[in-house]
Amino acid sequence: MDKIRIPVVGIKMPHFWGFRLPMPGGIYLGGGKLILVGFSTVVVGFVASMFVLINTGEQQITWPMTGASYINGSMVGANHVDPEFPADKSQTLQLYFGDDLRLDEVTFRNISLGKAGLTDAFSLQGIDASNRIIIDELIIMNSEFPSFDIASSTAYSVVAQNGVTAAGHTFTITLDATVDDITVGSGRGSASYIAENMIVDRILMTQTSGSTIIDTLILDNVNAFTGTFNGDQLTIGTLTIQNSKFGDDGDINSADLVLNLSANNVADGVVEAPINIQ
Repeated sequence: MDKIRIPVVGIKMPHFWGFRLPMPGGIYLGGGKLILVGFSTVVVGFVASMFVLINTGEQQITWPMTGASYINGSMVGANHVDPEFPADKSQTLQLYFGDDLRLDEVTFRNISLGKAGLTDAFSLQGIDASNRIIIDELIIMNSEFPSFDIASSTAYSVVAQNGVTAAGHTFTITLDATVDDITVGSGRGSASYIAENMIVDRILMTQTSGSTIIDTLILDNVNAFTGTFNGDQLTIGTLTIQNSKFGDDGDINSADLVLNLSANNVADGVVEAPINIQ
């Protein structure tokens, strides 16, 4: 009887697999015939399926990718679905704050905002008077919003001058010498969020628990064609608005720049003009 021996064959996988698949050492059949049924096909199919499995994983969402929510200083986000438009792919940038988070810097620069049907283009929301977003410096410069409103908040110093124009403005400010001058000096252990040169539906910054402390929050050349800047439950050291425009109707008799807060001192240099942002 003839004997047919197939030599040992090993298929070496890429180094990261860390294992080998041995072929059979020998197959002996009577009549001098060898039948090897589809074994090589199975091996090739197994290898191909493993590579397909690796290459079809979802892309990780990292700051500042849009359509995402970022929580407590994390640079890795989760998919965000806009409740107003659940069928649309979201272009919202959402930050959630909680657990006594400290942030050294949050900066938005050269950002275009707006989507028809949205109320807020930029939202900055604390929880209540006992759990506010605490900000050493809030700076809005070189920016445009159809309307701007900060309420239920305090600021040690309010400076709105140097090129600020609005289609009507109302500052309902209670002067209060007991308002603290918030100062945040140390950035140790703090996270930072910086986003530049983007097109976004809206930016939402929402406190969920505890206190959130931010050294500097800057909006520089952030422009919305619709929607408002809406801030509530904030404790601010210095609020500075400069070289910015506010207005959605060109009517100086209806206020589009509104502050309703308590402050230690105020410098109001707003120029009223028929601004109509489109």
